Amino acid sequence: MEVHHHPHVEKKGFKEYFLEFLMIFLAVTLGFFAENIREHLSDNAKEKEYVRSMIEDLKTDSAFLELSIDKLIPYHLTWLDSTMHLLSLPSLTGKDRLIYQAFIIGTGWSYNFHPTERTLSQLHSEGYHLIRNKIAANSLSELEEQYKQYNQQIEPFVENMEDDIDMSGYVFADRVVTDSMSMIAIKHLRSYSGELKLSDIPEYAAIDTTNREGIKLYNDKLKKFAFYLQYGIKSGHVVILNQIKNTISVLKKEYHLEYE
Repeated sequence: MEVHHHPHVEKKGFKEYFLEFLMIFLAVTLGFFAENIREHLSDNAKEKEYVRSMIEDLKTDSAFLELSIDKLIPYHLTWLDSTMHLLSLPSLTGKDRLIYQAFIIGTGWSYNFHPTERTLSQLHSEGYHLIRNKIAANSLSELEEQYKQYNQQIEPFVENMEDDIDMSGYVFADRVVTDSMSMIAIKHLRSYSGELKLSDIPEYAAIDTTNREGIKLYNDKLKKFAFYLQYGIKSGHVVILNQIKNTISVLKKEYHLEYE
């Protein structure tokens, strides 16, 4: 009968167990830190992409506001002045087509400002925590507050004035003619502003001069609207434009995008 000898197994000492534990602990810890670093770099990249996208949106909005301030509002104010001058003449005989041209171009446009919501809507849905830079976040918050004030204070008042002017205009204007001419002006839309040539006004377009008092009241409303267009809407656009430019500057500085 053979005798089997058990192999001699050397027992591990405390130091060896401790080293194994330490290696495992370090491996898990390093993996944890590596994952955090990866997420941090990913969040940084996503944050910067949001900021770049936001700057693009703001540049689009600033271009529109500059167009509104420098060209559109002055253009319509000129036609409003022409309308008021014509309606103030002692006799409107022979001025029918001129009046239609002036008053349709002068009063047929809305001046609401709707900021580009592409990036803002994403930030609202995914959370402002993506913008971790406090200076940048505060600048965006201030800009949105400016939008809110304009939308709540200026736009509703302007819309009511525009609706009142549109309805009051029928005291002297033919609804069929104005609707037809408005469609032509929209077809000639260029840079958010319509064009209406005198040749576009039909020969049969006539002004009703029987209600001179109603025409005078309408003219008074135009004066108020022109004043508000100049010192309310235009000034509001200037304030928003300055805030947008400031926000662009802050975002570029905080994210080192000055040269992009």
